[in-house]
Amino acid sequence: MLSFGESKVGPIIKESGISRSKVYDILERLIEKRVVSKIEKKGVFVYQALPPNALLNMIKDKGEQLKREEELLQKILPQLSLLRPKQKVNIMVYEGFKGFKAMIDRTIEELEKNDVYEAMGISQTTESMRHYARKIYDVQKVEKFKARSIFDEKGAYKIAERKTPWHEIRILPKGWNTPALFTIYGSTVGIHLGEEESIVSVVIENKQIAKSFRATFEAMWQISKPA
Repeated sequence: MLSFGESKVGPIIKESGISRSKVYDILERLIEKRVVSKIEKKGVFVYQALPPNALLNMIKDKGEQLKREEELLQKILPQLSLLRPKQKVNIMVYEGFKGFKAMIDRTIEELEKNDVYEAMGISQTTESMRHYARKIYDVQKVEKFKARSIFDEKGAYKIAERKTPWHEIRILPKGWNTPALFTIYGSTVGIHLGEEESIVSVVIENKQIAKSFRATFEAMWQISKPA
């Protein structure tokens, strides 16, 4: 259509190879998107593609519409959350590295200023997992929630990169190895095992289970040494 200039529908059908009924439908949608114009001349509709910049305007319009929809959704999310059925125990399983990232993102979103984020069993992980998990401590520098971590010997090399004024770190006694990781914050417990695409994270939401894991963490904290 850009090469035609103004054109009746016949040449457009011939050039595109699309049936007449479909061409009319497509043209109307392109007019709605403001990339094609339609005017009537002597009782016949003539179509013309607008300048290529109109495509950019179409994308911008989509972006603005999505932004408005996102703002509306943000306003009603609290009401939508109240509609979820109350469960005594909520369990979610995240698989693979994408699942691991989704679990970290969820943790960051849910952590609040008065929470204490506790982690134990930080052992060997891949470089990409290690890099992504650091996001929690980057956010901590802004939100200033407290954190406590217990590393074993194999994971001790990560201590320097995770130190903040709000992060206490201890190391398990020599010879102790904890290949699985568990994390606690609020009423949420995470259990994580594996590397990269084989990693599996099980997230449990329950106050009593979180209390039990927290008691175990406290016992391990007492026998560990300051980093």
